[in-house]
Amino acid sequence: MVTKWEFEAEYIQSCNCDYGCPCNFNGLPTSGNCEALNAYHIRRGRFGSTRLDGVTFAEGLCWPKAIHEGNGVGALYIDPGATADQRKAIEEIWSGKQGGGVFEVFPKTWTRVHMPKVVKVDFHYDGYDSWFSVDGIGEVHSGHIKNPVSGLPFSGEVVLPGGINFKRALITSIRRWSLHDGDLQMDHENCAGFATITRYNEKGPIASNPISRRAASARRGRRRQSRSR
Repeated sequence: MVTKWEFEAEYIQSCNCDYGCPCNFNGLPTSGNCEALNAYHIRRGRFGSTRLDGVTFAEGLCWPKAIHEGNGVGALYIDPGATADQRKAIEEIWSGKQGGGVFEVFPKTWTRVHMPKVVKVDFHYDGYDSWFSVDGIGEVHSGHIKNPVSGLPFSGEVVLPGGINFKRALITSIRRWSLHDGDLQMDHENCAGFATITRYNEKGPIASNPISRRAASARRGRRRQSRSR
């Protein structure tokens, strides 16, 4: 039986595809396989009666071909700031047994799943310049895509009304990311990334708004200055 749950989370994604990732548009992965290290920081949420506010977790993922072709591997990393009940809730959601769009779909494509690990996840959401690290295991550092001619930063978003992971996100360049945990061995530079803030429940993603707190505050400041002139 599916438990009622919901949360709003800051989300940072990396993968090994070219910018934008063709998998988002029913295409095949750039290099034929799919590898990713993603992380979530829950701003507020609940799983049944268990509050999830402040919980941070990451996932390492790989598939030998496209995701829908299966034979994938999944690994879950939960920050030790979570209580035992919160860890159990995240493990339930991530297992695919509790719905939630991508949380339900991805586990159906895995043939091997690592035992969940409790490990420090240092998470910093700042729009294009977001980053996180999983202590002793991996890290992701994102930024703007750079124009190859001028070197100027490129700003862009992807909107996916039927997305299973998010509805809207900033398209970022992952300057570098790595994951080293057993059979998950990956190192990549200048590849696809996304950053956003999304509300989820057992039916999947509800809405996304990728604007960071700092960016929103700066935008409000510019508006106030404009009105005062």
